[in-house]
Amino acid sequence: MMLRYLTAVIALVAVGAGLLGLRMQQLNHRHELAVLHSQMRKDREQIQELQVRIARQTSEESLREAIRRLDLQLEPIGNEQTPGHEADTLAEASP
Repeated sequence: MMLRYLTAVIALVAVGAGLLGLRMQQLNHRHELAVLHSQMRKDREQIQELQVRIARQTSEESLREAIRRLDLQLEPIGNEQTPGHEADTLAEASP
């Protein structure tokens, strides 16, 4: 009879140790997940800051300023008409 009780206690201790190990794994995974979420949030904020910088640097006003500062002689392309320029199509420009 004593052997049965001892076997039951050992089995319960083994089950408890197994559950404790699973609980520790779960806590470690949750910690890793929280760290990854934090990194994702920081990366997302950095991407948004870069998008704002790109938008500022490629705004029409800043591009015009860069063209003026570099003294570039550019011709309009596409269907946009700028004041004083007439839109030429390829058909009209061909000899």
